[in-house]
Order: sequence, then C-alpha cells, then structure tokens
Amino acid sequence: MSNEKFEIWAPYQAFYIHAMLFNTTSALQSCYEAELIIQKISQEEIELQEMKDELLDHLQNVINHSAAISRYFFPARDGVKGNDAQRTIHKDRGQFLTRVFAVKKDSPLLNRGLRNSIEHFDERLDLYFQKVIVGYIFPSLILHEPEDEGVPNHIFRAYYLNEGIYQVLGERFELQPIVEEVARIHDLLIEFDSQGRLSNGK
Repeated sequence: MSNEKFEIWAPYQAFYIHAMLFNTTSALQSCYEAELIIQKISQEEIELQEMKDELLDHLQNVINHSAAISRYFFPARDGVKGNDAQRTIHKDRGQFLTRVFAVKKDSPLLNRGLRNSIEHFDERLDLYFQKVIVGYIFPSLILHEPEDEGVPNHIFRAYYLNEGIYQVLGERFELQPIVEEVARIHDLLIEFDSQGRLSNGK
C-alpha cells in the first residue's frame, strides 16, 4: 500500500524542480510566441494562413510539455516497466507532488486524451489512416471557427481562433485551462527554486 506520508528527500527536490521548470518554461515561451502571431492575425498584419505552421508548432509544443508535466503528477498506470516496488515509487512521487502543488482531480492536466494524443501519437496516426479518407485533406489550418460545409474534412492540425481550441487528428483541446494550470505550476516552481526545495505538502 502506498505511503501517504511519502516525501522526496530534500536534497533531491531541486532535481524535480529543475526538470519540471524545463517543461513549464518551454510551454509558456511557446504561449508567448503564439500570442504574438495571433495578435498579428487579429490586427490583419498577416494573412490568416501566413504563419500557420509556426503557430501550430508553438501550440503543439504547449500540448507536449503539458503532457510531460502531467506525468509527474499522474504516472502512467499501465506500461510501466519494473516490479511492483518501482511502480509504488512512481505512485508515491505523483501523490506527493500532487499535494505540494495542490493539483486537483479535475485538473486539465489529468485529461487522458491530452496524454494519449502525445504518448501514443504514432499509433493514433497508424489507425487514423486505416480508415478510408474521403473529402478534403488539410495538413494544417488556422480558422476563426470550425466549418461544416457538408463535405468531410480531414485536418491533421488546426487552431480555431474564436474558441481557443487546438485540434490534432480530430481531437480538440481547449488551451486556456491547460495554459492557466501550467502557469500556476510554473509560478510555484519559481518560488520553490528560490527556496531551494519544495514545500512539505502539508
């Protein structure tokens, strides 16, 4: 049974802080770059599709790093190599960090679709193309909102400006709640880094 009082040994906590800061810093930097592009589109300084790949790359980076952060709090339940003791270590670490960072059960980082879209993307890509593809195929698109003209669309990556939704292989993610949670965790990491350790989670 997992030990509810488990804590990462204080001298080791800095390693977790810096490892997680890499993910949150990269995600927030991509948010900043994406916002600059979106502002240019809204101010009509550039055409809607002019920097679509750069924008989608930044948004996908946010998703990638958010999924990486999620694994610190919610270790994979299946597919973990090693014995039961090793699995318990991962679970204890996740529970400890969840307490320290006050990550709630309804956190957007717990979205399994978010995790699976990154961790199993290669498999999803294989399965996606097992279907008969009929209609228009778009590797990347920036749209103000989803369009439905009666003809099937197959969109590899898209971002809908009005709704703030990122789409990959037909799965959609509302980015704002994800970004807010990553930013909250980032601020705590900065605070913990200045202290040289995590709080005790109490």
